[in-house]
Amino acid sequence: MQHLLNPAPSGSTQSSTRGSLTPVPSTPAPTGGVGKIDLGLDRMERLMATLEPLRTPAIHIAGTNGKGSVSAMLESCLITAGFRTARYNSPHLIEPRDALRLNGRPVSREAYQRALARAEANSNRVDIQATSFEIATAAAYCLITEAKPDIMIIECGMGGARDATNVIPPELVLATALTVVGLDHTAFLGDTIEAITTEKSSIAVRDAVFAIGRQPIIAAGATAVAISRMRGAKAVDAFDVAVVTGSAGECTSYGTFIKPVPMLIRYTTPGFGGSPFTSLEARLPLPGAHQVPNASLAISILHHLRVDPRARNILPPLGMVSNDHIRAGLEKTQWAGRCSWLDYVGPESRKRTPILVDGAHNADSATVLRQYIDSCVGGRGHPGPGVTFIISLSDSKGKTPESVLRPLLRPGDCVAAVEFEGPVEGMPWIKPVPKATVAAISAGVVGEDRVWGGAGLGLGEALEWARGTGGLTVVCGSLYLVADTYRLLGLEEEI
Repeated sequence: MQHLLNPAPSGSTQSSTRGSLTPVPSTPAPTGGVGKIDLGLDRMERLMATLEPLRTPAIHIAGTNGKGSVSAMLESCLITAGFRTARYNSPHLIEPRDALRLNGRPVSREAYQRALARAEANSNRVDIQATSFEIATAAAYCLITEAKPDIMIIECGMGGARDATNVIPPELVLATALTVVGLDHTAFLGDTIEAITTEKSSIAVRDAVFAIGRQPIIAAGATAVAISRMRGAKAVDAFDVAVVTGSAGECTSYGTFIKPVPMLIRYTTPGFGGSPFTSLEARLPLPGAHQVPNASLAISILHHLRVDPRARNILPPLGMVSNDHIRAGLEKTQWAGRCSWLDYVGPESRKRTPILVDGAHNADSATVLRQYIDSCVGGRGHPGPGVTFIISLSDSKGKTPESVLRPLLRPGDCVAAVEFEGPVEGMPWIKPVPKATVAAISAGVVGEDRVWGGAGLGLGEALEWARGTGGLTVVCGSLYLVADTYRLLGLEEEI
């Protein structure tokens, strides 16, 4: 992810409306100003002071990967239970306004532009010099306050304690949560798992639930628990989960790929529904084994909110959330652009071909995507001719193209290197890695004869070429390339 966060003087930790922050390791940061990443809360707090105060109870989520999936599941379950919701994610997929959803739908362009203009005008009037992400976040909070939902689900940007979203009054925080933590944005968050986990876990609020997702790296879980204790939060682990049935994809002997069906999952935990031992089963529509722990974390958050006295005191209807609400909500969850299946229709043949699109942007998410791909092409039926990737990468400080491509590619794969269209709306500083660079690195893994490229190669040409290779086509490497795919297929209004 690319975000613009608030400034903080180098080596300092700032106080906030959330109370004192757990000290986080100092990291080098660029100078402040619009278009710069600069962690801290000073400018955001000053900007929020010019707007109506927040009044909506909140679930606040930090982590490296999985935040969006967890927030989408929470939203779907809470809407199913009858709550009016707001959800804020970053980055956006198609356009900046789709980062904010009210009752599951993006706000209107007119309302978003009005709120954005107001936040920017206030920043200029008081000479705050807020960054683009701060202004966008303030605009989102302004729209949420106007809409008066029952509950808001807020995803941190790339940070945690010093993230621009972290200005929610502690008395409104129902729960905080931590998804999987990995080594990403090390130039700003620290170059160790412990440092990054400290930053992200420090959104925990005294006496509030702090739900910790399953951490593949032991040090992340241990650090999260330690920070939770220091901050006086109520740390809880995500529930255990099992996959009852699942389905890999299938590639017939004729080379026609058939996408997999949703997994049936079961969560079992002592006292889940208030009884000594109960379980919940649901068919999870979000693809991939990596969504199982994400769903586990979402279910854990919902369960602890409905039994936590502090949360129920803030929002009493939480006690009415049932297992049926959770089951139905999970099964209706949608999260566009993340391991999503789309139908590509060739301009000449008009033949429908399933393609997989995913915004995998770092080493961890690339590894997870590859695991899902392997479960599809290595499962039932004939394995087919392999996997064809259409790839574009964002040029991001502290992350190399190799770190994403090497976990993703296998010998025998085919690769088309392209560049996503720019500038990205609302984030003009984001640039693609040159496709020649992506092609050269890919060739070192799959072989030069398996890489297709050219000066005039675009997404449309790459999709048509990939369709002719047979097997599974995957569009990935940057969420901005995924957005281009939705636009090309005319699906942007379905986001």
